[in-house]
Amino acid sequence: MKKCYLHFKKTFFTRMLIVSMAFLFTSCYSELLIMDYKVNSGAVWNEEHTKVAFVASREAYRHAKGIAAFPDGGKSLYLLKDVGVYVFDCENESLEKLFTFSDLYRELGIYSIGWDLKLVLTDNTVYYLLFPARGWDQKIESAFSPQNSQYLKSLKEKYEQPHAFDLHSKTVTTVDSTTFNNLLIKSEECDIGALRKQLSEIPLADWGMKLQEIYPRSDRKYIIETIHLYNTSSTTRRAVMEQIIAKKSKAEIESILKEMDDYRNNLEEPWKTLHEIKSKDVYDQIRAFL
Repeated sequence: MKKCYLHFKKTFFTRMLIVSMAFLFTSCYSELLIMDYKVNSGAVWNEEHTKVAFVASREAYRHAKGIAAFPDGGKSLYLLKDVGVYVFDCENESLEKLFTFSDLYRELGIYSIGWDLKLVLTDNTVYYLLFPARGWDQKIESAFSPQNSQYLKSLKEKYEQPHAFDLHSKTVTTVDSTTFNNLLIKSEECDIGALRKQLSEIPLADWGMKLQEIYPRSDRKYIIETIHLYNTSSTTRRAVMEQIIAKKSKAEIESILKEMDDYRNNLEEPWKTLHEIKSKDVYDQIRAFL
């Protein structure tokens, strides 16, 4: 009977330990969602100057906190992280993601400092050639293990030739270097500043950055973090306004604005004035939905 009791006690504490550890580690990341996207240089026009092909990175994550941040800040929990090729239709103001370099960005990173890409856009096809900024051979020589070296060699074999992505069939084929270089000579780059400005007006949902798909939470939590400026990510705040607040009724939006007013009025100076200045853009954007 005593052995049975001891076994039960041991099993009970083991299960409690597992549950406690699971809770501990799920609590090791901030509740605040940080989102962002970056449009890289090297965008190109099609022949008629009606469409632009470009590369952009997207990311969404939660900062480490508590035990996960010890001792050097820890690693954030990434919920979205990729690099892809997009086409922007200037006439229809529509955005389409064609494909991502899932195997390459894991090795070279999501920022263009680690890799280089040459693009060509025709009416029917996107041509591309992607390679490490230092070149394949130097990248392979600096591999940190034999396994990593072998993996890099497989990536080189896959990507060292130019590729063509058919916009209609969504299929990828290789093309010879001469054909690609001839097309590249005729290709015209798009002004990246003007493109970024146009793309900044595209809803974040069209970028595939949808709050409830990336990090499902109640509307109320997202709204509170936004109107009280708990979340410092301007991209996330924009997503909350586009995807949540904009869909509320007039009465609900007025209530949100009143809540912002009440929160500010209850602050003492100089915090009241400081909050009014910092929250002005958010307040004005919400009021524009009325």
